[in-house]
Formats: sequence, structure tokens, C-alpha cells
Amino acid sequence: ITITSDFADYNKSTVETIFNKNVKINYINHKVESEKLYLSFEDKLAKINDNVVYKNEDTKMYADNIEIDFKTKNTKISMNNNEKVLIKSTY
Repeated sequence: ITITSDFADYNKSTVETIFNKNVKINYINHKVESEKLYLSFEDKLAKINDNVVYKNEDTKMYADNIEIDFKTKNTKISMNNNEKVLIKSTY
């Protein structure tokens, strides 16, 4: 996994990192772009927020929030204001 952003704030004692502005996450053929990523290894949690765009070979998804629980492997994808997540796929 490669994570890049314009700014990052790393807390050495809690091992938490908040990435801000132009966040890009790459993993094999999966790409996520957003404005904010909160990463906590202590809580085993990642929160990706603000203008989230997920892309892979077949799919493009637009959302406001993605929350990944590393313990349970559960992922929650949502929009603010009860809007619907937009998913475009090609097969």
C-alpha cells in the first residue's frame, strides 16, 4: 500500500496519522483519492473522508466517507445528507 498527501500529522505516541489534502492510496489495481485519511493502528481503523473516489479496472465509485475496520474486515461506505453512493461499472 502506498499513501501520499500534501500534508500529514503523525502522533508518535499513539501511532495515529491524519493525511490531508490530495490524499492518494494505491494498492495493486485499487486507487482511492480523497481530501482526508485518518489511520489508527491502535484502533485498527481507517477513515477516508471528503470527495472520495475509488477506482479499479472495472469500477469507479464516488462517496463522502469510507470506514475500514481492520479487525473485522468490515467496510462502511456512505454519503452525507442521505444521498446515495454513485457506482459506475463496465464489464
